[in-house]
Amino acid sequence: MVRAAADDVRFLLYIYHKMMAKLNERTLWYLQFRGALYCRCYCVNDNNYADWPSLPPVPDNLIVEGKAPEEEILSVLDVPPGKMGCIIGRRGATILLIKESCNAEILIGGSRGPPDKVFIIGAVKEVRKAEAMLRGRMLDL
Repeated sequence: MVRAAADDVRFLLYIYHKMMAKLNERTLWYLQFRGALYCRCYCVNDNNYADWPSLPPVPDNLIVEGKAPEEEILSVLDVPPGKMGCIIGRRGATILLIKESCNAEILIGGSRGPPDKVFIIGAVKEVRKAEAMLRGRMLDL
């Protein structure tokens, strides 16, 4: 077991260095930004993240001809008791359909986070579309 753990460490360092060599400044910023949004999903608090550090700004060198990378946001939907099944659907069919049509990442709290919340991450337009579809599912049944 010790030998296997030592091999893991040795290979993980190799993988880390290979991965860092392939990441450019844009992807490093994107990774940092998305990581901050994911943390907000599973560490929900009541003060609207006032005590959290702000999201990383877009580096100046990523703004080309006045165009910055598309803004991404996190939206948190509160799901009324008994409505989570309407959102997920039979065998996850409904939530998968919404994910595919909106091109947004939709995370359900469950065992990793608050069971009564749905988190949507993505471009503003896509997040708003997913919110509307999810709210419609909550009203349908």
